Amino acid sequence: MNCLLITNPVDPQEQELFSLLQTHQIEYETASDHMIAIQKAHQHLFDVVVLSAEKAEGNIDSAIRILKECNPRVRIIVRTNANSRELESRVRKENIFHYHVNSFGYQELSTALSSALELIKGH
Repeated sequence: MNCLLITNPVDPQEQELFSLLQTHQIEYETASDHMIAIQKAHQHLFDVVVLSAEKAEGNIDSAIRILKECNPRVRIIVRTNANSRELESRVRKENIFHYHVNSFGYQELSTALSSALELIKGH
C-alpha cells in the first residue's frame, strides 16, 4: 500500500504524520507539488493521496480529477491552512474522502488517514 503526501516539510504536523506512517509500516512517497504527484500517480498505483490545497494555486479540483483518472478508487484527503467556503465547495464536488483544516489539529487528520487506510484493508 502506498500513500502519496504533498507536504510542506517545515510544518510540525508533517513530522507527526511521517511518524504515524512509519509506526504502522505504511509505505509512502512525497511530492513537492501537484504536478509531481500526478507524474508519480501515472507510474504507481496509490491508495491514499493527501493533497495540500496551498500548493494548488487554484487548480486543486483539476489535480483531484487527474489523480482519480489514474486510480478511480483512490481516497483523497485535502488539507489546508486557509479554509474558505469556496475552496471546500470546489473540492467536495470532486468526491474526496476528507477535507481537513490544519487548525483543527493533527488528531483529526490522523483519524481521517487511519479511516482511509482501514477501508482499503477491508477490500
